[in-house]
Amino acid sequence: MILAGGEGTRLRPLSLGLPKPMTPLFDKPVMEHIISLLRRSGITEIAVTLHYMPRAVTDHFGDGAVQGVHLRYFTETEPLGTAGGVKNCMPFLGDEDFLVISGDAVCDLDLKQAMDFHATRRPAATLVLHRHPTPLEYGLVLTDPEGRVERFVEKPAWGQVVTNQVNTGIYLLTRRAMDLVPEGKPFDFARDLFPALMERGEALYGCVSEGYWCDMGDCRAYLDCVADALSGKVKLDLGAARVAPGIWSASPLPADVELVPPCYLGANVTVGPGSLIGPHVALGAGSTVGKRALIQRSVFHGASAGDRTTLYGAILCKDARVHTGAVLNEGAVLGEGAAAGRDAILLEGARVWPRRVVGDGVRLGACLTSGSLSGPPSFSDGGILRGSIGEELTAEVLLLLGGALGAEGTVGVGHCGGEGARMLAQAACCGVCAAGAKVLEHDAAGPSAAAWLAENWSLPVSLFVEQVEDMAYLRLFDRQGLPLGRAKERKLEGALLRGEQSRVPACRVGRREIVSGVGAAYSADAARRARLSRAPLRHTEVSVLGRTAADRYLAEALSALGCCVGRQARPGVPAFRTQRGGLRLLAWDEEGEPLSPEVLLTIVALIEYEAGEGNVAVPPDAPAAIDAVAEAFHGSALRLNRDGERARARYAQLPWLRDALFAACRICAHMGVTGERLHALAGRVPHFSLCRREVALRGDRGAVMQALAEGLPGLEDTGAGLRLRQGESWVYLAPLTRRAALRVVGEAVSAELARELCDFYAGTVRALDPDPSGQK
Repeated sequence: MILAGGEGTRLRPLSLGLPKPMTPLFDKPVMEHIISLLRRSGITEIAVTLHYMPRAVTDHFGDGAVQGVHLRYFTETEPLGTAGGVKNCMPFLGDEDFLVISGDAVCDLDLKQAMDFHATRRPAATLVLHRHPTPLEYGLVLTDPEGRVERFVEKPAWGQVVTNQVNTGIYLLTRRAMDLVPEGKPFDFARDLFPALMERGEALYGCVSEGYWCDMGDCRAYLDCVADALSGKVKLDLGAARVAPGIWSASPLPADVELVPPCYLGANVTVGPGSLIGPHVALGAGSTVGKRALIQRSVFHGASAGDRTTLYGAILCKDARVHTGAVLNEGAVLGEGAAAGRDAILLEGARVWPRRVVGDGVRLGACLTSGSLSGPPSFSDGGILRGSIGEELTAEVLLLLGGALGAEGTVGVGHCGGEGARMLAQAACCGVCAAGAKVLEHDAAGPSAAAWLAENWSLPVSLFVEQVEDMAYLRLFDRQGLPLGRAKERKLEGALLRGEQSRVPACRVGRREIVSGVGAAYSADAARRARLSRAPLRHTEVSVLGRTAADRYLAEALSALGCCVGRQARPGVPAFRTQRGGLRLLAWDEEGEPLSPEVLLTIVALIEYEAGEGNVAVPPDAPAAIDAVAEAFHGSALRLNRDGERARARYAQLPWLRDALFAACRICAHMGVTGERLHALAGRVPHFSLCRREVALRGDRGAVMQALAEGLPGLEDTGAGLRLRQGESWVYLAPLTRRAALRVVGEAVSAELARELCDFYAGTVRALDPDPSGQK
């Protein structure tokens, strides 16, 4: 079964006017390379599922005789999902086991090995897996040492990467597996069928296949596939003779031209004298290059580049033209029939839709028709988009982001910290309105107040922009006041990557409303909801030391609770201070001893258990001391990511576990009801110290996490990394999002033990980190 119904929106403009499997690769549709792989693996009876532009596929391949196979087509009038589309083909497949493969992947995996593996174990389904150095874009599959599937992690954040085994979308399936797929209804293999099989106790196995595999998802991945094929990393039939080391050409080699291997020249290619071509260049059939041009790491599909042009990392679609002196930088794409004028400059990531023209001398840094981005920002640890104002985060980026958020419905927008934050917030507001949605622009002076507003107004999504010097930090919250889940984050990253924005006519432009008084309402609500009883508090003195807006809100909330609040440190009086705009709490007890945010989180959890709550929900990297507190009260500590929607729903119910104002009010409410001092309260939670290290990696994060998972028995998955118990101590290991590094956190009864633990496992990580160059 070849799945060939995809449209390929992320490949635009390369894929415009073509189904994704028909994207040309060395003058052949990428699906033709897949058919060649199947034929080499002994498979000649092939069914093909079609949906988008089916005639483009059937007209090219016919009955498959030219490729030495027999093809039968099944066209879906409505998308049925991966499994639903295959179910539609069961009359062809019958009762035999069969293989499913995507028609738009580039691979040379050993399918015979996978078939032998499947035949030996006889599971309901076998998933062909690939060890990938950057697994974020794919679904991870965790298996036991025998290959039995234990768990799926769908398109994870770096904190959830505990293996580098990715799901290639190549499956070996049985009739009994397909019997669970409903007729005529959308149904997906990874999302629906495989979880259903596991619930029934059916065996699912994963087979790690040797070879190359790449999901040709976007233009950058496409260029990588071309470069890898030319470098010999993937075995493809290039359809041209190898005329020199690293040079494949179906045309006579041009004179007075420097060809730097590896490169490919299709039939009827012309290159002018004095030009330098390569490395990693594929000039498709009918392409033309003028005199003294420099072409590197680029692909032409019957396109032309004039004299003295410079292209690096560019893609030119059929009949595209680059005129004299023009420069195309990394990631630039010209759609079919598009043109870049004389001396034009296309900056990184600029894309030009079909038959559009970039004028002479124009400097283009975005998509000509609807905007595009070079290296769009991505979410980091904690669900934050961050970057330099005017560089990574520009008005254009926020305009696109606002348009994507507007698709969710009403959007809350706020900002603090400076004119740069105001500019970015207003650009986002314009994007929301351009998409036809309503904007609630509010006066919350920090992200915690913005999160509270999102929850209390049940906003589908809320954006808060915070400026610190030249940097901007963008936080997004859902209608529960929680950071967006990874699925929504990825959706937004995709929207920024594609650079496409929906626009509505004037009659449907969204309106803007102003919401004021958020801070006062936020403080009052924190005091009201944090109370443990309706009885007045005993006399409770506290200090609030900070001078930020969130600290001001905190002082107001504690006063509303009934505390006597000072703004200076005083002997014998507990003190509080907020961090991260009110999302993090610091404290000092009556003896002046500092209490870390982790200790305060444990104290709040203790208060919950004493109040009779059976469980709490905490972040994935919360201290293990909370588990000990839960055990003492016969309760449980759910962890976000690890425990799914149950944990997320519980976390949303307990704002004092995630908000500094609510946490301080909850602690002070407890002290005011019981008379217990903060020093005594801290003494009732398990004593622990934390030590943190960041270990820079030479190899890839997924491989190191896989090695840790295989080499350290007893590791637990926290949902955003791994943790391991060492006697009464713990170590926590998690990959970072924005750079190739692992965070190592040691938790022990003393600072010295925490340091020793941290140092030991930092050394373990370094020992498992291979040098890509092969040097020791």
